[in-house]
Amino acid sequence: MWMLSAGVRPYNNKSHDSQLIQEICSGLRPSVISGTPPAFARLMLQCLDADPSKRPTASQLYEWLGNWVTAICDDPETKFVNLEKLNLRNLPCHENAIYFSHQLVSQI
Repeated sequence: MWMLSAGVRPYNNKSHDSQLIQEICSGLRPSVISGTPPAFARLMLQCLDADPSKRPTASQLYEWLGNWVTAICDDPETKFVNLEKLNLRNLPCHENAIYFSHQLVSQI
């Protein structure tokens, strides 16, 4: 969600290592970027809540996103300002940033 808002991958300027894992576990979250639709920002922050019981369920996300996509054409507040920047093939990132699934055993 943050990538849609910012136009870049999250933590693209940091090594994806045990220090980043610890920072995220200690509460590090990406901040809301200027130009993010307010309703989307609220949902993103809710999804990033440290307490899993406060995060929306998959069915709640499905319903919310379905309603939001329907409204996107009618309301300028639902549009992303930074989305045109998003080009995953050419995004610069830290040489130790990892954006695919892998075991964390070596990191922990």
